[in-house]
Amino acid sequence: MYVNICACFSVHVDSQSKEPTFWESQLFEQLLSNECKYIFFFDNAEYFLDKEETRDTIQNLFISLLNYNYIKVLLTSTTKFQLVNRRRIYHICEVSPLKRVDSVELLRAEAPEVAFGDYLDPIVELSEGIPLLILMIGSELRNNDGLLSPKEMVEILVSIRLTTLSLETFPEEERIAKVYCSFIDRLSPVLKDRYTILNFIPGSFNTEEAQSMLDFQTQATVKSQVLVPQLSRHFLNYDLAKRRFNIQGILRECLNTFYAIQNLPEIRSRYSRTFSAVLMDISRRFHSHEYASALAEFAVEQPNLQKLLAEIYHTTQDTYAFFIQMATECTSFIEKYMPGISEDFYGECKRAASRYGKNTDVAKVDISVGTIYTNVKGDLKEGLRMYKDALKLLEDGGKSVALATVYQRIGYNLMLQDQNFTALSYLKKSYCISISSGNEYRLLVLQSLNSMGITLIWLGRYDKSEKILLKSLEKTKTIHGDIHPAVGVVINNIGIMYHQKGDSVMALKYFQEGLRIKQETRAPHQSTVLSQANVALEYINLNKIHEANELLNDAQSLIQKENIREANTVSYVTTTVGRMYLKEGNFDKAEEMFTKALVIRAERCPGQYTHVQSLVQLMEVAVEKSQYAKCIDLGKTVQTFWKNLVTQRPKLPHFLECNEFLKRAYAYLGDRDGERHANENIVNELCRLCDTYRAERNEAKVKELSVKIRTIRSTLV
Repeated sequence: MYVNICACFSVHVDSQSKEPTFWESQLFEQLLSNECKYIFFFDNAEYFLDKEETRDTIQNLFISLLNYNYIKVLLTSTTKFQLVNRRRIYHICEVSPLKRVDSVELLRAEAPEVAFGDYLDPIVELSEGIPLLILMIGSELRNNDGLLSPKEMVEILVSIRLTTLSLETFPEEERIAKVYCSFIDRLSPVLKDRYTILNFIPGSFNTEEAQSMLDFQTQATVKSQVLVPQLSRHFLNYDLAKRRFNIQGILRECLNTFYAIQNLPEIRSRYSRTFSAVLMDISRRFHSHEYASALAEFAVEQPNLQKLLAEIYHTTQDTYAFFIQMATECTSFIEKYMPGISEDFYGECKRAASRYGKNTDVAKVDISVGTIYTNVKGDLKEGLRMYKDALKLLEDGGKSVALATVYQRIGYNLMLQDQNFTALSYLKKSYCISISSGNEYRLLVLQSLNSMGITLIWLGRYDKSEKILLKSLEKTKTIHGDIHPAVGVVINNIGIMYHQKGDSVMALKYFQEGLRIKQETRAPHQSTVLSQANVALEYINLNKIHEANELLNDAQSLIQKENIREANTVSYVTTTVGRMYLKEGNFDKAEEMFTKALVIRAERCPGQYTHVQSLVQLMEVAVEKSQYAKCIDLGKTVQTFWKNLVTQRPKLPHFLECNEFLKRAYAYLGDRDGERHANENIVNELCRLCDTYRAERNEAKVKELSVKIRTIRSTLV
């Protein structure tokens, strides 16, 4: 550089000398002998400022030049620096990435004839406010007689942006990969390695995550040594509101393409440790009053957590424990919010448990998969099979949390299948193990009590159910306090008990109290919406249509505002709205709501009891609207599900209701054979239900059904 400067002044230099002070003396001797004013322009000064061996020398030269009033200095650099004791005589102009409006202006100026249409914003976003990218994109769109359309340009930028903008047909100084790789190469080897490691994180990250990935002792150190120094160079972007960093897009692509992590197995282990903790924290908070903040955090962590689940394919003995813990503690969250990869994830977890773990770990994975089949997919038989597989591995190993858990899960699954007597025996086993054990069993105690209380409701043992649910309420308050979402859930269950007894006044009282607590404690929106629908249902039963309408409007607004997509929740609220319209006699609106629920349920759980419930509700509407042929067609569809469904839910009343509506439809059409056949089906269904209740020793229900059977048979004679 000194040689070039001296040559501009025709200064003879001794090419053998390498001392900077010699070159400076030669240069300034010439400057002092000349009365001209000079402007020195230094471009790409970062090449010297980024290197420790040249940094002081170049800064000393700048200081020396600034000592002369007739010399002006301009320099460009991607590295920001301060000249000691010279702050008052120089000015810094920081060139930031272009704002959107400026990017649009530059792109339109570069390609004025191009009709961008809907693809202007995507192209601008993919250019990242970098003038060189915008100019090259505009050039490609402008040239070649419009061979590339804006739509095709977006597709190229999304898939092969770096390759497309680094072709050898471009001048070397304009090839994006070369420009930005040289930017990366000017980092010190240590810093380059650290950014290559951070690039293993696919999305944005906070300081704590960076500290864990880089294995720094403190967050302050990772900030001062790695993160903050590169912000001013736009190597990193920083979102102040979310307090998260991200590697600039083009630089990330260069790191992915041209730079390799040296100790990849160790980095994979750190990644698993770091983000498994993040996932478990989000999952825990999701089921608490911190639901909203957990969901917001998941939105920004989603790409990192998707990669975390995929890391199961690279699991080792060192990382295996992280994945088993996630599989067992985050089951419902993973299945609900990362369904695309969950099935493969659990399959790989089971294989890893077979390789590195023991029977207990294999059983834990089976329990988690069984929970998915039971609670999410609605396949109760497959869920029960997975639970039974887990039980075989656990029952000879003595008392454990896993054994108590699988007993509770089997009991709950059987309860959903209306096999309540058997369900109760499993729930009691879980409770007996849990109640006599340590604090790690506390939540299982509550789950077992709640499930037993609900099971006793379906058995018609309301007094016993109330006693157990009140006991559950007492223990829940002891653990969580009087005001907690879990307290609201138990109170809501007591409301279900009164609803099944037919006491709408008491059911409404408990449903309202459960809703109040959920709202006060900011329970998950889904749980709150379900309580709103329960309260509205009792309002409907008590003919308080106005109050029901207001509450259901609030529930629907909350679903829309919070973007709740959980199928069971949305369809339950929609069905309750339909019941309200049916009560009002507004059959068109009732049909509209029941049809919406049917569409959701037919896609989500075809042939399951909620799907059949919607079909039967539409049969009732069809009868009320004198659409008898439609009612009969719907009834035939319902009957196709009978054999499979009654094996899972033997006490389901929908097939009885279906035949009652068919009987009315055939009667109105004057079809005596159809009416007689429907009557026979009603008797057969009543007998089947009677046998089911008799097996459970529910004598009150047996007596009620027997009276109905005798009455109908007398009319047939």
